[in-house]
Amino acid sequence: MPACSSGPAPIEPFSGTPLSIHEELRPAPRKVTTRAAGGGASAPRRALGLPALVCLMFLVVSGGAYGLEDAVRIGGPKLVLILCIVVPLTLSLPTALMAGELTALMPLEGGFYFWVKRALGPFAGFAEAYLTILYTAVDMAIYPVLFAAYLSFIVPVGPLGQVAIGIGVVWLSGLLNIAGVRPVGEASIALAIILIAPFVAMVVLGFGKIAHFAIPTAPMFGADPMGALGAALIVVIWNFGGWENLSVVSAEINNPRRNYIRAIAVAMPIIVAGYLLPLMVCLSGATGAANWHEGWFAHEGARVGGPILGTALAIGGSVMAFAVFEAAMLWVSRMPFVLAREGYLPAPLSEVWSTTATPVKAIVASCVVFTLLIPLGFVALVVLDVFFYMAALALEMAALIRLRRLAPNRHGMFTVGGGSIGLWLTAGLPISTWVATFALALGAGGAQRDFMIAIALSLTVWPAYALTRRRWGGPRPNRITEPST
Repeated sequence: MPACSSGPAPIEPFSGTPLSIHEELRPAPRKVTTRAAGGGASAPRRALGLPALVCLMFLVVSGGAYGLEDAVRIGGPKLVLILCIVVPLTLSLPTALMAGELTALMPLEGGFYFWVKRALGPFAGFAEAYLTILYTAVDMAIYPVLFAAYLSFIVPVGPLGQVAIGIGVVWLSGLLNIAGVRPVGEASIALAIILIAPFVAMVVLGFGKIAHFAIPTAPMFGADPMGALGAALIVVIWNFGGWENLSVVSAEINNPRRNYIRAIAVAMPIIVAGYLLPLMVCLSGATGAANWHEGWFAHEGARVGGPILGTALAIGGSVMAFAVFEAAMLWVSRMPFVLAREGYLPAPLSEVWSTTATPVKAIVASCVVFTLLIPLGFVALVVLDVFFYMAALALEMAALIRLRRLAPNRHGMFTVGGGSIGLWLTAGLPISTWVATFALALGAGGAQRDFMIAIALSLTVWPAYALTRRRWGGPRPNRITEPST
């Protein structure tokens, strides 16, 4: 890897108003305003309050236990229950603490991209954006697959039909984004309630199984214990990752320096319980899990609460997949737009349709990529997703350590406690989890192939950096990337 810049000078924590990435990238002479309905002055954007932020965090990180089923089949009931306790401690909590500290220090819309760029230099910033594009492209292709899987409980369709439905979801969401139909923070509260309600009903109806939980009798490991552990870890990590993602909309959060970490404190126990309690209902005394696959919670719901609960979980899974996809499309499709504005991609991708103020060409390009990835299937997509995500997370953890040295003055701001030991544990635990998962999964057939593909794609970051800078020039001089202090 080429060396990053020699290192920026020491910085002070940002004291100004969080700056929107669109404000940072907008050409200076042009002034864009949004007129109020009555023709008055520009209407200020409504900031996300703490309740809406908690619900958005729930949707971004989890959205319910949907998507965990393949881990049960691959690793077995006992192992998955253990992983759902261990992974939050080794991955979720450290990542959340990192996001809370860096959001307090640099409440920029664009979040982790600017953390890494400021701490480690422009190449590291590009690598963060590049890896983020890779994992979000793969991640976005997962949700249409889940949508079709849960819908098939209500309307049975074959594999080809599920692929067709998934592709339809991609382009419907793309059209809605082009038309300017966008989710709002307040709606996330109602959506979170809709998604969690079927699981709450499952837990209430099956509470006796939780109160008198019987350890599953299925063996802990099968013929390939290390491969099963690695593959199950991949799916569990996918379900518990993403605590830093909302940092990209810091300018939309009311008092992000304080409310981001508060939202984490509320959302984390809800999310962990949201996985563990339904699993305990479904797996109490389980003798095996060979039938589990994406969409299986609907079948378990029918077993626990009859066809009404099964249908409710199927609808909830479909709604979750579409809602998360539609919400993520809002910022994922803007990444090619942002990189085009930064001079890393062709200029046409930065063009905005004046009617709805949406980057149409960037959205269409994103939809084409998602469409091509859908036929890969759920497990293969998750393997690629987790590798790219954890590689980007490693850069964020390096930025956490570097920025602690560059900006030591944090009076009144949240910082990870425990001094140097706490800092290195926060950075080291997730990376250790990634390395262990990587090593274990390399011994598992299909996962080994997928990991080798992920490594090959990751190694293209430097050629991509050099090529894009040579072809489109890279960031122009004097571009504003940080608010003034």
